[in-house]
Amino acid sequence: MENWMQIALSILGGGVAVAIINALRDRWSWKRGQKDRKRLDVEQEITDLKTTVGAIKEGLRYVLYDRIRFIGQAYIAEGKIDFDDRRVLNDMHKSYHNGLGGNGDLDNLMGEVNRLPLKKG
Repeated sequence: MENWMQIALSILGGGVAVAIINALRDRWSWKRGQKDRKRLDVEQEITDLKTTVGAIKEGLRYVLYDRIRFIGQAYIAEGKIDFDDRRVLNDMHKSYHNGLGGNGDLDNLMGEVNRLPLKKG
């Protein structure tokens, strides 16, 4: 009888050990899955943010292009420009061209603006 008890306890003990090991493995897999899901969520948020920033940058480039073109044409039509206005317009063009990746379409216009005589007083 004692032999049977030892065998039964061994079987039960082995079964409990296997159950504990399986529970730990399942918990570890679940935790790893949670981390993977969080990482994927963060990666998606970063991708969405890059898309949004790209769209904002493109929109700003178009708005700045339009403003520089409009203001530059107005000064060319007037035939002269104030020193500070020319500096501001050149700064806008620099931001458009260098900061936002403008394509050089405004370079000729800015050349004409920079050749304009300065207003006096």
